[in-house]
Amino acid sequence: MLLAAAIGYLWLPRADVSLPLVEDCRLDRQACASTLPGGGRVVVALEPMTGATASPLRVSVSISGTQADRVEIGFQGVDMNMGLHVLPLAAVGEGRFVGETTLPVCVTGRMIWQATVLLEVGRKDISVPFRFESGHE
Repeated sequence: MLLAAAIGYLWLPRADVSLPLVEDCRLDRQACASTLPGGGRVVVALEPMTGATASPLRVSVSISGTQADRVEIGFQGVDMNMGLHVLPLAAVGEGRFVGETTLPVCVTGRMIWQATVLLEVGRKDISVPFRFESGHE
Protein backbone atom coordinates (compact mmCIF):
# COMPACT_ATOMS: atom_id res chain seq x y z
CA MET A 1 0.00 0.00 0.00
CA LEU A 2 2.80 2.39 0.84
CA LEU A 3 4.41 1.75 -2.51
CA ALA A 4 1.13 2.43 -4.32
CA ALA A 5 0.69 5.66 -2.34
CA ALA A 6 4.24 6.79 -3.16
CA ILE A 7 3.79 6.06 -6.87
CA GLY A 8 0.43 7.84 -6.85
CA TYR A 9 1.97 10.89 -5.19
CA LEU A 10 4.73 11.08 -7.80
CA TRP A 11 2.21 10.83 -10.67
CA LEU A 12 -0.11 13.51 -9.33
CA PRO A 13 0.18 16.80 -11.20
CA ARG A 14 1.95 19.66 -9.49
CA ALA A 15 -0.16 22.65 -8.50
CA ASP A 16 0.81 25.97 -10.09
CA VAL A 17 0.13 28.99 -7.89
CA SER A 18 0.70 32.42 -9.45
CA LEU A 19 0.58 35.29 -6.99
CA PRO A 20 -0.30 38.82 -8.15
CA LEU A 21 2.37 41.39 -8.97
CA VAL A 22 3.81 43.04 -5.86
CA GLU A 23 2.91 46.57 -6.96
CA ASP A 24 3.80 48.65 -3.92
CA CYS A 25 7.53 47.86 -4.01
CA ARG A 26 10.30 48.26 -6.60
CA LEU A 27 13.43 46.12 -6.33
CA ASP A 28 15.67 48.92 -7.65
CA ARG A 29 14.74 50.96 -4.57
CA GLN A 30 14.49 48.42 -1.72
CA ALA A 31 14.10 44.76 -0.77
CA CYS A 32 10.53 43.59 -1.44
CA ALA A 33 8.38 40.99 0.27
CA SER A 34 5.26 38.96 -0.40
CA THR A 35 3.12 36.66 1.72
CA LEU A 36 2.94 33.07 0.48
CA PRO A 37 -0.25 30.99 0.38
CA GLY A 38 -0.68 28.84 3.49
CA GLY A 39 1.65 31.07 5.49
CA GLY A 40 5.22 32.05 4.97
CA ARG A 41 6.95 35.00 3.41
CA VAL A 42 9.45 35.61 0.63
CA VAL A 43 11.83 38.60 0.61
CA VAL A 44 13.83 39.52 -2.52
CA ALA A 45 16.74 41.94 -2.83
CA LEU A 46 18.94 43.02 -5.75
CA GLU A 47 22.43 44.52 -5.45
CA PRO A 48 23.34 47.02 -6.62
CA MET A 49 19.95 48.67 -6.34
CA THR A 50 20.94 51.30 -8.90
CA GLY A 51 20.04 48.82 -11.64
CA ALA A 52 23.23 49.63 -13.54
CA THR A 53 23.31 47.83 -16.90
CA ALA A 54 26.07 45.41 -17.93
CA SER A 55 27.13 45.01 -14.29
CA PRO A 56 26.78 41.84 -12.24
CA LEU A 57 23.44 41.74 -10.46
CA ARG A 58 23.39 39.85 -7.16
CA VAL A 59 20.06 38.31 -6.21
CA SER A 60 19.13 37.31 -2.67
CA VAL A 61 15.90 35.49 -1.73
CA SER A 62 14.95 34.72 1.87
CA ILE A 63 12.03 32.46 2.74
CA SER A 64 10.44 32.11 6.15
CA GLY A 65 7.48 30.11 7.43
CA THR A 66 7.85 27.40 4.76
CA GLN A 67 10.60 25.35 3.17
CA ALA A 68 11.43 25.59 -0.53
CA ASP A 69 13.01 22.64 -2.30
CA ARG A 70 14.16 24.80 -5.22
CA VAL A 71 14.31 28.54 -5.91
CA GLU A 72 14.83 30.29 -9.24
CA ILE A 73 14.25 33.81 -10.49
CA GLY A 74 13.18 34.67 -14.02
CA PHE A 75 13.83 38.05 -15.65
CA GLN A 76 11.69 39.43 -18.50
CA GLY A 77 11.45 42.86 -20.08
CA VAL A 78 8.05 44.48 -19.47
CA ASP A 79 7.87 46.90 -22.41
CA MET A 80 10.48 45.27 -24.65
CA ASN A 81 11.05 41.60 -25.42
CA MET A 82 14.50 40.77 -24.07
CA GLY A 83 13.77 37.04 -23.84
CA LEU A 84 13.35 35.09 -20.61
CA HIS A 85 16.42 34.63 -18.44
CA VAL A 86 16.02 32.10 -15.62
CA LEU A 87 18.64 31.99 -12.87
CA PRO A 88 18.72 29.02 -10.47
CA LEU A 89 19.61 30.21 -6.97
CA ALA A 90 21.94 28.34 -4.62
CA ALA A 91 20.99 27.60 -1.02
CA VAL A 92 23.42 29.31 1.37
CA GLY A 93 21.69 28.70 4.68
CA GLU A 94 18.34 28.08 6.26
CA GLY A 95 15.81 29.67 3.89
CA ARG A 96 18.37 31.82 2.06
CA PHE A 97 19.20 31.55 -1.65
CA VAL A 98 21.58 33.62 -3.78
CA GLY A 99 22.81 33.99 -7.35
CA GLU A 100 24.49 36.41 -9.72
CA THR A 101 23.73 37.33 -13.32
CA THR A 102 24.08 40.11 -15.86
CA LEU A 103 21.00 41.38 -17.67
CA PRO A 104 21.04 42.41 -21.35
CA VAL A 105 21.62 46.09 -22.06
CA CYS A 106 18.71 48.07 -23.49
CA VAL A 107 19.67 50.56 -26.22
CA THR A 108 17.22 53.14 -24.83
CA GLY A 109 19.13 53.20 -21.53
CA ARG A 110 16.25 52.56 -19.13
CA MET A 111 14.27 49.36 -18.91
CA ILE A 112 11.44 48.05 -16.74
CA TRP A 113 11.96 44.41 -15.80
CA GLN A 114 9.77 41.84 -14.14
CA ALA A 115 11.64 39.54 -11.78
CA THR A 116 9.54 36.47 -10.99
CA VAL A 117 10.63 34.34 -8.05
CA LEU A 118 9.84 30.68 -8.73
CA LEU A 119 9.54 28.48 -5.63
CA GLU A 120 9.09 24.73 -5.47
CA VAL A 121 7.34 24.06 -2.15
CA GLY A 122 6.27 20.43 -1.78
CA ARG A 123 3.86 19.68 -4.66
CA LYS A 124 3.35 23.38 -5.48
CA ASP A 125 5.18 25.63 -7.90
CA ILE A 126 4.67 29.18 -6.66
CA SER A 127 5.55 32.25 -8.74
CA VAL A 128 5.80 35.75 -7.24
CA PRO A 129 6.40 38.69 -9.64
CA PHE A 130 8.20 41.92 -8.72
CA ARG A 131 9.26 44.92 -10.86
CA PHE A 132 12.40 47.04 -11.11
CA GLU A 133 14.07 49.53 -13.42
CA SER A 134 17.57 49.19 -14.84
CA GLY A 135 19.75 51.60 -16.73
CA HIS A 136 19.76 54.46 -14.26
CA GLU A 137 22.91 55.22 -12.31
